[in-house]
Amino acid sequence: MINSSKQMFNTAISSGILMIIVLLFPSYDIKAQEENEEKSNPLTILSNIRNLLDKSMTELNAGNNTGASELVDIAYIDNYEYIEDPLKELDKDLMEETEVMIREDFASAIEDKKPLDEITSLHNNISSNLDMAEKLFKQ
Repeated sequence: MINSSKQMFNTAISSGILMIIVLLFPSYDIKAQEENEEKSNPLTILSNIRNLLDKSMTELNAGNNTGASELVDIAYIDNYEYIEDPLKELDKDLMEETEVMIREDFASAIEDKKPLDEITSLHNNISSNLDMAEKLFKQ
């Protein structure tokens, strides 16, 4: 009787673990697939970059250079790098110019606490380049 109880207990535990695995992993796969699709959609990435750079300007206007700098890093590392190759295929010069503007010019201007009008001008130039990239991706 004790062995039967142990077997039933072990079977119940095994079934429960299996049920949890089956329930958790499919949702993980779907979520991962959705995240991969977002990272591969250039228009979504461009939108993310715009939002992050706009938020960086909001942070600058509030006097938070560190927060602004972190947002620019996220815009570049976690977003722009995903569209470099596809953009390079469409317009190599635009890709390289925009990369330098975000990664070097804009980020350095924030870190060096350049005048706000200079940083705003850089932001506007990057926005124009992102507009051009968006048009290319929509073709």
